[in-house]
Amino acid sequence: QDEVVTPVLSKSGGMLDLALLGFGPDGHTCSLFPGHDLLKENNKLVAGIVDAPKPPPQRITLTFRVLNGGMTRRVVFCGAGSSKGPILRAVFATDNDLDTLKQSEIDSVDGVEVVYADPAPYPCGMVRPQTDDKLVVDWVVDKDALEGMLAVVGSVGECKL
Repeated sequence: QDEVVTPVLSKSGGMLDLALLGFGPDGHTCSLFPGHDLLKENNKLVAGIVDAPKPPPQRITLTFRVLNGGMTRRVVFCGAGSSKGPILRAVFATDNDLDTLKQSEIDSVDGVEVVYADPAPYPCGMVRPQTDDKLVVDWVVDKDALEGMLAVVGSVGECKL
């Protein structure tokens, strides 16, 4: 933290411009796993984990203090494959399926706005940095990840999928 993260932040106005993240089929991101004590870490910028539920067991990770605490300007999540579908469906509050949207003359899901489920069911859904009270998270996923995905246009906590 003191040797790498703090100096980088000091050279960039105290913020990361972008955090490019993935998310696992269990909803983890970085090395922040569902139900793990690191989800509650509020002091450290970077934390070690010695008991990760998937290999390798020993890792380091940025914490929510960096991701959500005004130190990250934008987050982009990337995910592919059908194993990501259940995570996406849980992370977002939904009520219209894509077939319904397509019948409504929407022939592409590019830029469909969706609303986060609250409370967030998984660590990847807990990443919610804001700039000027606007959520700055993008999700880039493939068709397989979207299979069966439901989407709705909302007014609070919107994000482009």
